[in-house]
Amino acid sequence: MSTSEKLSSFLVGSETHRISIHPSVAWAGNDSEDEGSLKQHQMGQKLTGLLRKSVSSCSSPKQIRRFPESTDTSRAQQVEDQINYEHLQKLEQSFREADLDKGGGLDIKEFRKAMKKIMENITEEDIDIIFMKIDTDCDGSVGWEEYLNYILREYRGKDDMLKSQSPLHFQTPMKIIPVIQGQEIIKVQFFLNQGQAMDRNEKAKKSSVWNLSGRFLTVSRDGILLYWSDTFKLLRTVQLDQSGRRPSQQMWVTDMVCLSNINLLAIASTDQIIEFFDISGNKCDRLFSLIELDSCVTALDYWTDGHKGVFCIGDVKGNILIFSSLDVLANGIFNVRHYITTPGVLARIPVHLLLKGKASLYRNFRVPGLHGDWCHQIRFIPQLNLVASCSAADKRAMVLTSLPLHIMGKPQSSTIALKKGILCFDYSPEMNVLVTGGLDPLVRIWNPFVTNSPITLMKGHVTAVTHIIVNGKRNTILSISKDKNIRVWDLLDHFCLQSIPGRTISLGNCPIVDAYYSELNNMLICTTFKIGIFYGDLEFMETINSEVTSHDQPLCTALYNRNFKQVVSGCHRGMVRVWDIMTGQKMMQFMTSEGKHTEITAMAFDGPERRLITALKDGTIKFWNFNNGACLLEMPYLDKTEISGILYINLKIYVTGWSKRVTWYLDVKENEVIEYKHWKSYHSEDILSIAKYNSQLLATASCDGDVVIWSTDSGQAVCRFNASQSPLTLKPNRVFTESKEDPSRGNIPKKPSVSIKLSGYAESGKKSWAGSRTNASTRLSATGKPSVSFFGQGRNLAPAPSVIRQSREKQRDQAKAQQAKPPGGENTDRDSDSPKDQDTAETSNQKQNYPNWQEELKGLPAAVEKILFLETREQSPDTAILLTSSAGGYIYAWSVSSEGGMLGKFQAVHGDDVNAVVGTMSTDPEDFILLTGDSLGYIKIWDIENYCKSKEVKKVSRAGKTETSHRNENVFRDLIPKYCRVPAGKNPSVETNEVLDGWSTTLIPPDLLNSWRGHLKNVSHIVYVEKLRLIVTSSYDCNVKLWMLSGRHIGTFGQSLWNVGLQYLRPAKVPSEIRRVGSTQTLKVLNEGKFPHWEDTRSIMHVLSQERRQHSMLTNLLRGKSDLILDFNLNFKKMIQKEKRLTRYMDEQIEAEWHQWEKKGKLKSEILGSSYKQKMRRHLSEFLPDVKACVTNKEQARVYHCIQYADLQNVTPPPVPEMLVEMQQFQANFRRKSRSGKRLSAVISHKLNLKTHQQSKLSSRTKD
Repeated sequence: MSTSEKLSSFLVGSETHRISIHPSVAWAGNDSEDEGSLKQHQMGQKLTGLLRKSVSSCSSPKQIRRFPESTDTSRAQQVEDQINYEHLQKLEQSFREADLDKGGGLDIKEFRKAMKKIMENITEEDIDIIFMKIDTDCDGSVGWEEYLNYILREYRGKDDMLKSQSPLHFQTPMKIIPVIQGQEIIKVQFFLNQGQAMDRNEKAKKSSVWNLSGRFLTVSRDGILLYWSDTFKLLRTVQLDQSGRRPSQQMWVTDMVCLSNINLLAIASTDQIIEFFDISGNKCDRLFSLIELDSCVTALDYWTDGHKGVFCIGDVKGNILIFSSLDVLANGIFNVRHYITTPGVLARIPVHLLLKGKASLYRNFRVPGLHGDWCHQIRFIPQLNLVASCSAADKRAMVLTSLPLHIMGKPQSSTIALKKGILCFDYSPEMNVLVTGGLDPLVRIWNPFVTNSPITLMKGHVTAVTHIIVNGKRNTILSISKDKNIRVWDLLDHFCLQSIPGRTISLGNCPIVDAYYSELNNMLICTTFKIGIFYGDLEFMETINSEVTSHDQPLCTALYNRNFKQVVSGCHRGMVRVWDIMTGQKMMQFMTSEGKHTEITAMAFDGPERRLITALKDGTIKFWNFNNGACLLEMPYLDKTEISGILYINLKIYVTGWSKRVTWYLDVKENEVIEYKHWKSYHSEDILSIAKYNSQLLATASCDGDVVIWSTDSGQAVCRFNASQSPLTLKPNRVFTESKEDPSRGNIPKKPSVSIKLSGYAESGKKSWAGSRTNASTRLSATGKPSVSFFGQGRNLAPAPSVIRQSREKQRDQAKAQQAKPPGGENTDRDSDSPKDQDTAETSNQKQNYPNWQEELKGLPAAVEKILFLETREQSPDTAILLTSSAGGYIYAWSVSSEGGMLGKFQAVHGDDVNAVVGTMSTDPEDFILLTGDSLGYIKIWDIENYCKSKEVKKVSRAGKTETSHRNENVFRDLIPKYCRVPAGKNPSVETNEVLDGWSTTLIPPDLLNSWRGHLKNVSHIVYVEKLRLIVTSSYDCNVKLWMLSGRHIGTFGQSLWNVGLQYLRPAKVPSEIRRVGSTQTLKVLNEGKFPHWEDTRSIMHVLSQERRQHSMLTNLLRGKSDLILDFNLNFKKMIQKEKRLTRYMDEQIEAEWHQWEKKGKLKSEILGSSYKQKMRRHLSEFLPDVKACVTNKEQARVYHCIQYADLQNVTPPPVPEMLVEMQQFQANFRRKSRSGKRLSAVISHKLNLKTHQQSKLSSRTKD
C-alpha cells in the first residue's frame, strides 16, 4: 500500500464526516449504501479544505465583515486548499522522480519543480511558503513522509481548535417542571401576547436581549390543555373533551398548532376532525371544526408572514391538504363565512366543501396518496414555495410539493428515497439545506434541488433520530434520538459540538415526545409525562452583540512572523493563537501545556522564524511548528522558576527569569543531546527583561534597577547601569551563592539559597539617586570607584515589586532643594566614617522616626520594566544605543561604553499618573521611531532619529572628500498626519539639562508624533510591521489589535475580518470600548482628525466655569475695591474676545437658540447637536398635601382624599378580524330578531285567546 493510500485510509477511518465543509461535497453514497462506508473517489473533494474552518471560529457570524474573495491576500493558504487526493498521488510520484540526488528528500529547487508539475498556476512565492512551513528543522530538504505528517498534524490541529473553542450550548442539569396528568404531553406551542403590535423578529432586531412576552400552551394525549406563563407557571387547565364519553371511547389528540396572528388554536384528534378554538385573552372557546376527513390527521403546520397564511395537513394514509389565504387578518385562513349560519352553535364544516370552493383570495390543494405510510411531519417552506412532508416509507421518505404560481397550475412533487424512511426534518434558509433524521441513527444534510444523495451525514446517535431543529442564526443543528440523547452539531463543519446523554435527562423511561426551541433566549423544552427545560449558556446566548475578545485571558505577547505574514499571540491561559494579518482570520490555536493551564511568560521565534519558542511559568521551554500546532522539542527542566525573557542568537537560546541568572541552550535536532551553560550571577533580584545588540552584546534588567551588559562571546559581564545609583557606567557586581556554581556544560547547579552582593553603593540610610539629588554627591568617591557594602547573610526577602512608582514633581522639588542647599550641608554624612558611628546614628534615627511602608517603597530602587537596543546605531560615548523604561514612567537613554552613561531621560507615559509605567517598547528596522505602550493602554510614537545622537554625520561626497552634513528629516513625519501631533507645552521654568558630578543628562524629550489610547488595560507588547507599515499591540484586556501609523484602527483579531489592502475604502471606526473612555486626543486620532461634535460645547463650558470661579474668588478678596473689580472685568472681556470658540458662540446666540428650541420642541442646533429632544419629567410639588384616609370598615379598601396621580392614556385595542366581527354582528341580529319574534307571538296568542273567549260568549248567548 502506498503512502497516499495510507493517508486516504486514515482519513476515511477517522470520522471523515468532520472534514466536509462545503455544501457541494458529498460524502454519502446512493440509496442502498452501507452507512458505515464512504466512497473513496470522493476524497478528491478538497482534502485540505478543512483549513477554512478557522473562519467560523473567529466570532459570531454577524460580527464578521465580509469582503470580495478576489481581494484575499492569503494566497499560500488558498493553494493548500486546492490540493486534493489526485494531487497527492501525483505529488508522491513527483517526489520520487524529482529526488535527483537520492537523498530521501527534496530541496527548494526540486520542491518547486514537483509542485509546478501538479499545479500550473502556482507561484514560486507560494511554493516557498509551503516549503518553509514543512521544513521546520531548516535542513533544506522536505521528504514525502514529512509532508504527509505536516498535513495530518494540521488537520488534527484544526479539528482540536474547533473542539476546544466550542462552548456548551446548554447547561446541565435540566430543569424539571412536574405536570399532574395521566398521559404524555404531545405538543408545546408558544402564543405571543395579542397586545404586542410589533412582530417577533422586529423586536428581536431592536433589542439584543428580548424576554418573550406571552404564554406557552401544552396539550396531552388525553386532551388536557394547559396554559403556562413564560416562566412556566401554570395559569389555566382546560379539558377539551366535554362529551362525557366512556374511557374506551375517549378522544386522543394527535397534533396541535397555534395560529398566533388570528388568535386561533387548531387541535387534531382521532375523531378525524380538526377543532379550532378562540384563545384571545384567556379564553378557550370552540369556533368551528373541519369534519369528514379521509383519515386521522397526524401532522399540522401553519405559516404566516403577517398577511399571507398557509395551513397544511398530513394524515395516516399519506394524503396532504394545503389551504392558503392572501390576507389572513381580514379574511381568515379558511373561507367559512357561508357555513356559519347559526351563531352560538359549533359549525361543522366538511373539508371537501372547502376544497371545492373557488375564491380569488383562497387557494386549496389536495394531494392524495403522496406517501405510502402515514405522514410524520409536514411544513411549508416559504423560501422555496413548497410543502415538505416525510414518512417512514422507503421510496417516498420525503416529498417536496411545490405550489403553483399561476391560478390554473397544479402542484408538482419531487421525492427523496431513503431506506427506513425519514421521521423528522428541518430547513435552514441561511444555508438552503434540509436536515433529516430517521430510524437509522444518522443525521443527513440535503440540497433541496439535488435529491438523489445527501451532501453529508453525521454519525453519533445509536438509536432512531426523532427530532431535528436547525438554528440558522447560530449555524447549529439540534438532534434528539429515541434514547433521549441530545446532540448539538455544527452546521458548517459537520461535527458534534455538545452531547447530552439520555441518562442525565430526568424525564422518565419513555422517549422524548416533543421538543420546542426558542432561538431568542436559547431555551430547549422537552416533554414526556413531565416538562424539562435546558437553558443556554449566558455567554453563548448573546454572542452577536457581546464584545468578543481575542483571548480568554490577558495577553503575554504578540509576535509578527515575516515569512508567513502571521501574528502569533499567547495568553496567561497557555493558549497560542495564530492570525493572518492580512485578513484577521484565525489560522490555528493550540495549548502549550496538557491538563492544567500554565501561563505563558515569554515567546520568541528562532533565527529563520520557522519555529515558535514558548516559555511557561513553571520553567518549561518548548519548540513548536505553529502552523499545525505540533510540539517539535522540549527542553529539560533546569530551574523550575518563572521565565521572563527568551532570545535566539546564533543557534543558542538565552533564557532569564526568576533564577536571577542567564542560561543558554544549544539548538539541536530532535534526538541529539542538548548542551547548555549557566553564566555567572550578577543579579540579586529577579530578571524582568532581556535584549540583544547585533548578536554581540546582551542586556538583562532586574527588579532592583540593575542593567547588566554581557558579551555573548565570552559570557562575561562588561558593565552595569542603575539609574537609581548613578548616571555613569558602573562595574558589575558579582553575586555569590552558598553552593559553588559549576560553570561546566551539562551541570545543573542547585538553587542558590544565600547571596552576597558587592554593591556599588550603601543601601543603609541612603535614598536612590533617581529619587533625590540631596545626597547624590556622596554616592561616588573622588576616584570614581564604588564603595563596598554587604546585604548580609541569610537574606530571605521577597523580590521587589516589578513596578515601584516615583513622583516626577517630587524629583524636581528635591533637585531645586539640592541646588539651594549651602555647601557645608554636603559633608554632614561624611562626619561619621566609622561603621559604629553609622550604626549608632541609624539606630537613633530609627527610634525617633518610624517610616511607613509608602516611604520605604519610595526609598527602594526603581525596577526596570523593559530594555531595548537601537541596533543600527554605533557604539560611542555620545550616542545612546540602549533604552530602559523604569517605574515612574521614565525612559532612560544610555551610551554603552567605558566613558558612557545616561545621555537623556524623559517621561513617556500619558498624563501625570505616578502609577503609570512603560511596559513595552519597539522600533522600526532603521531606528527612526520608537513605539511605546504604557500601563494605561496608551500607544505613543516618538521621533528618535536624532535623539541622544550627534546631529552631524560624516558623509563621503562624489569628489572623494569627507564632509559633514545634517541628517535628512524623518520619513515617518510624512506618513503620520499632522492632526496626530501632540503639542508640547513649553514651560520656561522646566530644566532642559540635569548635571551631576560633571555628567550632563538632557531632559528634553523627543518629538511625539502620535498618541492615542488603544486598550483599556496595560499594553503587554507592541511590534512594528515594516513591510505593511502597521502596528500590532497586545494587552491585558485580552485583545490583539492592528493599527496604522496614523492611529486608524483596522480591527481586533477574533472580532472581525478585514482586508488590509482595502482599508482606504472603509470609514474610520472607533472601537466601542475606547469610545466610552477615550480622551479628546484619542477620539481625534481614531476619527482621522475630526473632533467630536460635543467638544466645542465642552471646551466652552470648561473655560467659562474656570474663569467664573476665578472671578468669584477675586470679588470676594477685593470687596470694597471697585477699581480693581472693574479692571478685572475688562480683562475678562478681553480674554473672551481672544478665545475664538467663545466669540463664535456668545451668550445672546446661545440664549436665542435655546428659546427657539423650546418653542419648536425639536431643532437641529449648531451648539446643542442634531435632533436632541429633552426628556419630559413630571415634577412633584414642593409641599406634598396631607393624606387622610377615610375608613368605615376594616375589611373595606382605604379611600384617600388626595394622592399623586397621572392622567391615563387611551388604550388602543388590537385589530379584530373581519370574520369575527361579522359573526358577532350576525349573532346580535339573530338575538334581536328572536326577541321581537317572541313578543309578536305573545301578542298574537293573546289576541287569539280574546277572540276565542268572545266567540264562546256569543255562542253561549245564541244558545240561550
